[in-house]
Amino acid sequence: MISQLSGHTLLVFVGLPALIIAVIALLVFASSIADGPRYRPGLSWWAPPVWINGPETTKPDPASLPELPAGPTTTATAGTGVARTTGGASASW
Repeated sequence: MISQLSGHTLLVFVGLPALIIAVIALLVFASSIADGPRYRPGLSWWAPPVWINGPETTKPDPASLPELPAGPTTTATAGTGVARTTGGASASW
């Protein structure tokens, strides 16, 4: 009777906690196991490139594009009222 009691005691006090710990560890690591390998620094990249929200794969026909209106050839600088043909934020390009 003592040998059965100690077997049950071991099962309750050692087996069940070990089972609970194993289930929790499996739940914690399940997502990383399911995702598969990931990039590690120093290794070559094996996944295909992904360009999110990049240009469309088909190029538009240049003949069907509308023409842009011609803009002014000179710009006025602030405060002087003199037209300049250069641009940029500092008007010195």
